[in-house]
Amino acid sequence: MQFPTFDFRQWYQTELTTIEQIEEAFFNKKVDGELFFRGMPNYDFVCISSFYRYFISCRVLNWSEVDVGFNSKVLLPEIDLDEYKRLSFQILDVFYDNLRKLGSQELSFETVAYLAQHYGLPTDLIDFSYDPKIALYFACCEMPEKDCSVYMFDIYSRVKEMMELYASGAIGYCKKPNGSLMEPSERADHARELCTKLSRNGLSTVTPVIELDKIKYGQRILNQKGAFIYHRDVVPMDQLMYTASTDPYYPGRRVYKIPNKLKPTILRRLESKFGINEVFVYPNADQNLDIIDTAVKMTKSKLEL
Repeated sequence: MQFPTFDFRQWYQTELTTIEQIEEAFFNKKVDGELFFRGMPNYDFVCISSFYRYFISCRVLNWSEVDVGFNSKVLLPEIDLDEYKRLSFQILDVFYDNLRKLGSQELSFETVAYLAQHYGLPTDLIDFSYDPKIALYFACCEMPEKDCSVYMFDIYSRVKEMMELYASGAIGYCKKPNGSLMEPSERADHARELCTKLSRNGLSTVTPVIELDKIKYGQRILNQKGAFIYHRDVVPMDQLMYTASTDPYYPGRRVYKIPNKLKPTILRRLESKFGINEVFVYPNADQNLDIIDTAVKMTKSKLEL
C-alpha cells in the first residue's frame, strides 16, 4: 500500500546519532507546555491519521502532484473529501451510539473521539504528547529494523495565529447575535472556539482542548500525557508543520531522526530511569474498559472496519 511522503520536513531536521545526544534532546528537556512531540517508529512515515491510512488502503485511487507551498509539490491521493468526511464522522457516531447502548454516560464529541482513537478505531485525530520521553518511547517500541523520528511542534500555533488575526481585525469583524460588533478580545475568543472545537461542520484542522477532569475512562491519555490535532485533509499535517516557513530555525519546529541501532538502549533507559514501558503507556486500569472494548468491537463489526 502506497502512503504519502514528505521530504520537505528535512528543512527542520536534526540527526541524533549517540545516546548522549538523545538524553540531551529528550531526557533533559524541560517540559514548558508550549511544545508537543510525536514519535514515529519508521522515519519514512509522515504525519497522517489512522483514518487517512484506512480510507486510502480500502480504495483504488489516482495520485497526482499537489502544491503544498513554496513551490514544493508532493504526490498525494485524489480523495473525495465529502465521502471522507461522511465516513469519518459515521465511525464516531456509531461508536458513541454503542457506548450509550452499553450504559455509558453522556460524553462530549471530543471525548468520544479520544476514546475511539486510543482504543483502536480509525479517526482523524493525530496523537502528540507534551512529554518528549513518551514520544521517544513510541518512536522506539516498534519496527526495530527501521530508523525512527520524533516530531516537535507547537500544536496550538494555528490557534494563537488565528486569535491574533481575529483580534486585529485583519480578517474581518465578527458580529454578535444582536448585530453589534465584537470587541477584539471577543473576536479572539471566537477564533479560539473555532480552532479548538471538534465539529462535523467546523474547520477541517483543529486542536481540541482536553479537559482532563472530564475524561472518565482515559487513563491511557493521562499516562501518555496526550494531546491531539484533528486534521481532515488530503495533505498531511507535515504541510502545516514544515512548510509554513523556509527558515530552518523557526522556533518550535524540529524533526529528530534517530538510527535504529539506538532503539534498544533508548527503551532500556526509558524504563530504568522513568518507568516508561508498554505497561505504563497502555494501562488496563480504565474504568469501564470492558464497555469501551465491546463498543469498539460492535462498531468494527457494523461498519466492517
